[in-house]
Amino acid sequence: MIFSLSRQEILDLEGSLKKEYLLTNGRGGYCSSTLLDCHTRKYHGLLITSIEEYDKRFVMLSKLEPVVGIKGKFFRLSTNKFPFVYEPQGHKYIDSITWDLFPVTIYKIGEDTEIKKSILMQYDEDSVLIRFDVTRSSHKILLKITPLLAYRDIHSLSTENIFLRPRTFPEKNGFKIEPYEGMPPLFIQLSHKNDFYASPVWFKNFEYLKERNRGYPYQEDLFSPGVFEINLKENDTVIVRASLNSATPSKFLDLWDKEIERIKKDSESYKSLPEPLNTLKTSASSYLIFTDNPQKTGIVAGFHWFDEWTRDTMISLCGLTLDCNKKDIAFNILKRYSNMIKNSILPNIIFAKKDHLWNSADASFLYIRAIQQYLKRTGEKEIIKKIFLPYVKEILDSIIDGKNPLLFMKEDGLVYCGNFNTQLTWMDAMVNGIPVTPRNGAAVEINALWYNSLKFYLSLEEDQRFLEVTKVFEDNFLKAFWCEETSSLVDVYRTPSDRDISIRPNQLFAIGLPYSAVSSDKSYKILETVKQHLVTPFGLRTLSPADPNYRNYYKGSPEERDKSYHQGMVWPWLIGILIDSIVSLEGKKKSKKIS
Repeated sequence: MIFSLSRQEILDLEGSLKKEYLLTNGRGGYCSSTLLDCHTRKYHGLLITSIEEYDKRFVMLSKLEPVVGIKGKFFRLSTNKFPFVYEPQGHKYIDSITWDLFPVTIYKIGEDTEIKKSILMQYDEDSVLIRFDVTRSSHKILLKITPLLAYRDIHSLSTENIFLRPRTFPEKNGFKIEPYEGMPPLFIQLSHKNDFYASPVWFKNFEYLKERNRGYPYQEDLFSPGVFEINLKENDTVIVRASLNSATPSKFLDLWDKEIERIKKDSESYKSLPEPLNTLKTSASSYLIFTDNPQKTGIVAGFHWFDEWTRDTMISLCGLTLDCNKKDIAFNILKRYSNMIKNSILPNIIFAKKDHLWNSADASFLYIRAIQQYLKRTGEKEIIKKIFLPYVKEILDSIIDGKNPLLFMKEDGLVYCGNFNTQLTWMDAMVNGIPVTPRNGAAVEINALWYNSLKFYLSLEEDQRFLEVTKVFEDNFLKAFWCEETSSLVDVYRTPSDRDISIRPNQLFAIGLPYSAVSSDKSYKILETVKQHLVTPFGLRTLSPADPNYRNYYKGSPEERDKSYHQGMVWPWLIGILIDSIVSLEGKKKSKKIS
């Protein structure tokens, strides 16, 4: 799907600054900004890399400031927000912006000069390529490029300081700089010979409007080591490469062509699909970490700030890999996560160097659900039984045996998790160390996933113990969870006198998974209740508007937003289990008619 902005739309900053692009490198790094390249987030930058040593992403190169000189006149093509002003206002020279597989900006200067700027990231490299093409001009052009460095983790902001080392070291057609001890060097090189003038200086008080609106610090100082100058004429091309390693400048065009070929090849496999499916599948690979090392294969939970979250990985694995003809990546992810199981649970957040974060009750069951989807898509039953089923059994046995005090089964066959001070489900917002939506006890989706996991195992292997647990669960599930008052399932069951009857979307897992312990008549009532209370055009509300704890808005300080996070805010990912529920019930209806 080709996206474009006209000149009139570009000049409307209120609208155009809301349009953002994202490029990724398959290693967890990315390049992102608004389509005007005017940063509105501290998470924006031309080269953001994932540095394993620190288990963080860092904004290395924030941006480039290009200036075009024609006959002694200079035209500044960048746009930045400073206190009370946009300066410079390079967006006024933009004639059009298009996005197909990467962003392309056309600058028009005077009557006869056009310059095209394009941006790519190199796959499996911590590198970004910024290309300038003089597509039309009757003049000699002097292109001046000023790189601006941030060199800080994505959640922070840089300020002028005495610790930065401004010295640059010559590289072919560019330089190397090592501004801070313990951080990797940055190489900036051009594809053609140029003049680099070392002139270290701080540019102060860049403002990021999204951060201001979110209630966070929003002003930053950026450091420039100097200025590149290169003479160009019509049909000339120059590529700027910023990277954590050096390369041969004469090969930059080849690097560009190789990356274009790769992304086109990936998109070609979906060319016959209608929109928006074509674009969705093409974009899916942006979230994959799929280097040549299977032990690092994974899924980024979300850009700009999330890392690898097991819960999000297992929820999205089928759509991002199996449904996009990337079976090998799905297999590698499942195999990698299998080796992380500990006392019946998988970690919530994955770190490279330090211990993972073990605060998720649903991750293990979602892992089993992903294996279930893998089997359905591939039919590789023997591989599943040989490689993954032992891990499934380990999880189920550990829960029954109570090996983990935060996730265990009681005599009623239900699974309970956590205590009043923990948040182990996906509704995990906390303010001042206190859960906003306490869900300790038997949470409805945890138990729906537990039952589905037991039944899935039994569909592949006989196990008398699991069969007995399944029967106990079936005898007790609706007794514990059905609420006649709301014609739906309670959200959390603790005791017969302690049940959270809030109407939330979590109950959909009890009717939308392949194995359900809910009767058809009650399933229809649940679906109808969800439709009446939770469904919106953008996704499902996390709480019924009729509930006294419902919050209308997601705004204000970080604490205020966290209080709204799961108290009414709409989450699009829940559309998936809603559709699964509808399809499941329609299937039952057809089976009934046939019988």
